[in-house]
Amino acid sequence: MKRILSLAACAALALLGAPAAAAQQAQGGSTQVGAQPGCMNQWMFNGVWRMRVTNVAWHPADSPTGPGATAWLVTMQWNNGTSYPGISPADTMKQDMVLALQNGDTVSTADSTTGAMSQQQLDFHTFPASGQFTYTQLFTGNNLDPNNKPVKLLVTFDVAKYKQYHPQNSGKFWKQKTPGYNYRIDLTCNK
Repeated sequence: MKRILSLAACAALALLGAPAAAAQQAQGGSTQVGAQPGCMNQWMFNGVWRMRVTNVAWHPADSPTGPGATAWLVTMQWNNGTSYPGISPADTMKQDMVLALQNGDTVSTADSTTGAMSQQQLDFHTFPASGQFTYTQLFTGNNLDPNNKPVKLLVTFDVAKYKQYHPQNSGKFWKQKTPGYNYRIDLTCNK
């Protein structure tokens, strides 16, 4: 018989050091996350957020500018595609971004404090209605290699959790059907 734990019980187990559930795969395989496909410089829209990736660059740790860590820098433009002022991606349950590399490895914004803090610039940025924000996300790690280039960026939203908090469409967002709430940006093609 399966036993279902409450959210509080799961949090308590996590604090006690219980093994975490397997991470969701970002790329291919039978558990691939459903997402709208796109290319570099292509505007994507999910009914709430318009976004595009405009640049990907390597940043060595010994560079005199930047984060002081080896990183891939992904520059993006985000736009509030609604008429609601004062919203942020965190309001719509945006999750950690994942960068897939040529060799199949992935780097998440949650893999380092530097990456997580960089992502907070976007997650908590307050957008006016139709407002736009350009920022650069840092993907850092000890084993990054400039020859193992990024090939995809996965941007996801936990729409199920959002709808759980807003039953019967009581929330502002994610009411309409779209081709997909998530984005899978192919960094090897350019529009």
